Parts: sequence; structure tokens; C-alpha cells
Amino acid sequence: MIEIAYLDWNGAAPICPEVKTAMIAAMDVVGNPSSVHSGGRQAKALIDNARENVAALVDCEPDEVIFTSGATEAVNWVLRDARWTSLFVPAIEHDAVLAAAERAGSNRLTVSISSNGTIDLRSLRQFMSAKADSDPLVCIQAANSETGVVQDVRSVADAAAGFDARVLTDACQMIGRQDDTGRSFSFAESGAHYAAIASEKFGGPAGVGALIMKKGYELKPFIVGGGQEMRLRSGTENLIGIVGMGAAAKAVRESDAANRIREMSAHIRAMIATIADDVMEFGADAPRLLNTTCFAVPGWKASTQMMQLDLQGVSVSAGSACSSGKVSESKVLRAMGHDRFVASSAIRASIGRMTTEEEIARFIEVWGSLYRDRTAKARSSLIDVDTDRLKGTTNG
Repeated sequence: MIEIAYLDWNGAAPICPEVKTAMIAAMDVVGNPSSVHSGGRQAKALIDNARENVAALVDCEPDEVIFTSGATEAVNWVLRDARWTSLFVPAIEHDAVLAAAERAGSNRLTVSISSNGTIDLRSLRQFMSAKADSDPLVCIQAANSETGVVQDVRSVADAAAGFDARVLTDACQMIGRQDDTGRSFSFAESGAHYAAIASEKFGGPAGVGALIMKKGYELKPFIVGGGQEMRLRSGTENLIGIVGMGAAAKAVRESDAANRIREMSAHIRAMIATIADDVMEFGADAPRLLNTTCFAVPGWKASTQMMQLDLQGVSVSAGSACSSGKVSESKVLRAMGHDRFVASSAIRASIGRMTTEEEIARFIEVWGSLYRDRTAKARSSLIDVDTDRLKGTTNG
């Protein structure tokens, strides 16, 4: 019997064996990557190799990859640049984007989305026609971490181009993954000018990520100092973290797990629907990530489910994993038009290339047992109420 069934890959993917090996080897390299001695040159070569692997995964040029401390730094770098006069930001964006937009000082405008979680392109064009000014920026997630809904970044970029707007995409959840049509993320084809990615989402270490910055659209450095990262992001490079990120990029690019992930996710959805006739699934009528299943039993609080599952060794999530460790109603589902009753009941199961069938079976077994217990208690309560009413009638 497994100890933990880990179904929270959208929060953080487990570090894969190839990454651990590469990071341990990098620990033996002594030298600042900016130094000209042999140790420095060796460290620099490791960073260059990692940059090439990340570029191959994201489909961009190596010199368009600027390593950062994570995606949060990357989106802050873009959003807080002084050039933007207006920011077009959907309400379903990650909190890192929303918070950075709030502090940017630009005119922040909320973009409408459809009930299935995708951007309403017609509404976006009309909105930009009325509100876009000299230097607008449009934000668009490549894929939503909660629902798995995938956006058509290319179409959004094409719409934005009509207003000379630049585009930032939070591509964290899409990197190294596919949607249900077999499509993966390509920066070159996306039409975006900037993309934020995070190592821990595809099997690398936390605390390292990158800003993908299209050639010819460079921004002023967000962090200044010694001029590292092509003079765009100062600070001595996180050698071990960057090596781990590069190794993860290579490993996931060479993986052939997509079909297995598709089958396991389909099994989760089929079993949940079989167990619970009152379950609601989100994103089913939109393009979505192969690995993500978001659903709710209205009235069964997500916080309760997560606690009950965790006590039995099953890890899932609700909302964004970066929201200070608290569980509250989903702002994403609220933006999609669902009420608080539903939005506070949604949980997410997300899997990856190392997920086992045993983990899936454990999740289904435990969640199904909890659902049946809850249903039985609810019926018992109704019987008790009816009995009390009958007694009251008899006594009267």
C-alpha cells in the first residue's frame, strides 16, 4: 500500500530522478559563472546548457531565456515596467499577476471571460477599442491552474496586435504538458512578447524560473547590479537551481507519458461521475490540460474534503497552491459565473508523468468512501427530522 497518493502536480511536480542527479553533480562545481577561471567557465557552461534545454522545451531562442527566482519575479518584472499606460487583465489570472497589476500604477482593466473559462475574444476587441491607449499590455494565462482550461494565446495576441498592445502569458501550467487535443506550448507560435515559467511545475526545483523575452521587445532590468543574465537580470546565478531546471526541461521534453496521463485522467472523471450523481465538473466544454480534473459536489466544502483526504494520505488541492496555504472559494469559478456555494466546494486532482495507477486507485477509493459516508449521514439526518416531525404530529 502506498503511503501518499500525490495528485497536486499543478501545485508542484515531484522532482524527477534526472534532476536530482544533475543538481548533486552541480554541487561539486566551484566557481562563479562570471569568473574567467576554469571553475567559472565550467559553471557558465552548465548554465548555457540549461538555457538551451529550457529554450528547446518552450520553443524559443536560448538568448530569449532569462533565468529568475521564479514566475512571480518574472510577471512582476513585466507588469511593473513603467511603460504601460493600461493593463488588460482577466479575473482568472494567478494571484501573482493580479497583485503585480494592482501595484503597477497603470490603468488596470478587467477582461471578461466566457462561462467555460475561456477569454471572450469579441468582448476583448470591443473593450480594447474603447479603452486601449498608447502603450497597453494584455495578460493571458496559457492554462489555468485550477480548472485546467487552456486559452488560445495566439488569438488573443492577434487581437491585441490590432491595438499595438504587447502580450504577457503566464505559461507555468502549460510548459511540459499538453491539452486534450495534443497541443503543447510554443513561445514562437504563441504571438506573446513575454512568458513567465516556473521550474517546479515540470519537475524541477522550486525557487527558479524564467522570463521568456522576445527579441526586440526587451524591458529595462528589474534587478540591477553586476549585469548577469545578458545584462538583463543582475545577481549571481542560482547555479544548482538552474541546472535542475534545465535537467527537468530535458527530461519532460523526452517523456512519452501523454497518452498514459490522458487515460488516467479519463478514468478519474469516469469514476467520480459514477460515484456521485450530483458532481459538477469544470472545463469539460473547453480545451483543457490532459492532467487536470476540477470538480465540485455543491455544499461539500473543499476545505473539508482536503482535510479528510489528507488524513488518509491523499494530496489534492483547491484554488491556487500559492495562496498562503489557505482554502477559500475559487475566484476563478466565481469569474466563470458560479455562486459561492459551488465555488467553495471545488477541488482539483492534477497528475503527471510519474503518477501511478495505484495512486489513482487510492484517490478514487478514499474520495468515494468519504462521499458515501457523507451521503449516508445526510440521509440519516433527514430521517431523524422526519421522525421528530411525526412524533410531534402524534403528540399533538
